[in-house]
Amino acid sequence: MRWLERIKISLTGVWSNKFRSFLTLLGIIIGVSSVIIMVSLGSGTQKVVGGQFEELFSRQVYLTSNLQLPYRQRGELSLEDVDYLRESMIGVVDVIPFFRTWRDINHGDREYVTGVAGVTEKALEVTNLKLEYGRMITEEDIRSRELVAVVGQRTLEQLIGSTDYSSFIGKEVKIENHKFLIIGVLGVSASTVSLSNDVVLIPFTTFRDIWRWEGQNPEFFLITYDSMTSEQDIIKQAEYLLNSKYGTVRGKSRFLMSGVESEINLINNIINIMTMVLGSIAAISLLVGGIGVMNIMLVTVKERTREIGLRKAIGASSLDIQSQFLLESIILAGGGGLIGILVGVSISSLISLILSMSFEWWQGGTPFWVVFLSFAVTTAIGIIFGFYPAYKASKLDPIEALRYE
Repeated sequence: MRWLERIKISLTGVWSNKFRSFLTLLGIIIGVSSVIIMVSLGSGTQKVVGGQFEELFSRQVYLTSNLQLPYRQRGELSLEDVDYLRESMIGVVDVIPFFRTWRDINHGDREYVTGVAGVTEKALEVTNLKLEYGRMITEEDIRSRELVAVVGQRTLEQLIGSTDYSSFIGKEVKIENHKFLIIGVLGVSASTVSLSNDVVLIPFTTFRDIWRWEGQNPEFFLITYDSMTSEQDIIKQAEYLLNSKYGTVRGKSRFLMSGVESEINLINNIINIMTMVLGSIAAISLLVGGIGVMNIMLVTVKERTREIGLRKAIGASSLDIQSQFLLESIILAGGGGLIGILVGVSISSLISLILSMSFEWWQGGTPFWVVFLSFAVTTAIGIIFGFYPAYKASKLDPIEALRYE
């Protein structure tokens, strides 16, 4: 029997029991669409995380006091440690200190509490903050202890209630009764390290002059390193040098260090695991759908026993019978898979559209591999779960089959 004829006969068999075939398809449709939706959402989340960090300089280590220790036992970083670490460590590109406090900032009759950071001229390079208007703090500003500030857009929004940020270059804001000249405005960056978009940057020398008690010691360092050096090497070197200089507390370091690269990898791994778990849970419904296909095909073989006997009596081979019922099983599973793919892609696209309208950072999308894999799996389900009913049908004795009532 030609394959085209076998396919026609199988389609006729499936179509002859429309409602039962639909119920069988339903299990496959739900399973496939669930898998696609779960994987699409997980993939979208991973793209968001990747987008948050794609422009971020990840070869850096964050170094600060060990806040897990009592206050008096914590280590205090100093500006001397900048040169100490920079000159003693192998693979280090730079060690950049940051001072930080929270203060009221005033403009006109408006007031807002924001972070004030004392920084060097290299702060933007390692924090990934973006300068939108004006200029950044320079070495000359630091040497001269100038009262100049680079202000974040979000801070300006609270102070002026306007989005005409460029017009505020050259105007003044007041911090702790000190007037600062606005020389630059920060844009909104998707990913930042240590300092948020809601911040005011001033020269660290000015910071130390105004807040003498808080400004004696940097709050944290960002240590950048070259591509030939690993994050763990930098952490081990810094820990050894600082422990040698400041000692330890019951074997614990007085300082805490964390790498940006390891945190990014950890987040990506968590998202991957969550996507796999959710996809696996959804895939259970595919197994249930496959069992449904086998059940329906066994019922079909039972109902069409006389038909099988008649076809064998007029010359149909066991292979013809087996291929017919196997094709019916594949059509049911594969058809359900195709419909499930359409439903899953449509729902995931709708969810992505809604999320992108609500959150501009959302980057949804259905990976091609999950579509291809879903169809391949459903076809395999049709073959695996349809084989036994098809084999059973092909082994029926024609005489016994014709006598079956």
